[in-house]
Amino acid sequence: MMRVHATTAMPSRLATFILRAIEMTAFIPITIYLNHKPVVVASIADAKTALQQPWPVMGKPSRLEAIRMVDECLAGHCSQHAAIAAFQTAATEQGLLKRKPPSIGLKKFDRVAEDLM
Repeated sequence: MMRVHATTAMPSRLATFILRAIEMTAFIPITIYLNHKPVVVASIADAKTALQQPWPVMGKPSRLEAIRMVDECLAGHCSQHAAIAAFQTAATEQGLLKRKPPSIGLKKFDRVAEDLM
């Protein structure tokens, strides 16, 4: 239930903050590439949808384990982190999780860090 200030009929800042906090994901979104198209996985529901798409090897044990873990998570029997870890493992094994090259800023930071060591 959202609290509304009596004179402005606007939601309180605390209520707005709480609603936004609830909407936040429990992990950093990842991008996989299915059929050479990027697919962002930002929730367990996204992972379930991505697992239902055609993968290079549909019967690979890691993919089947990811499907099981995502279903267990949706049923409330395992954590989101465990389900996403299984999903990432399956995507990595099938070459769907590609790392972006480091940004220019990160390269500069790495050089500075190396100089300090």
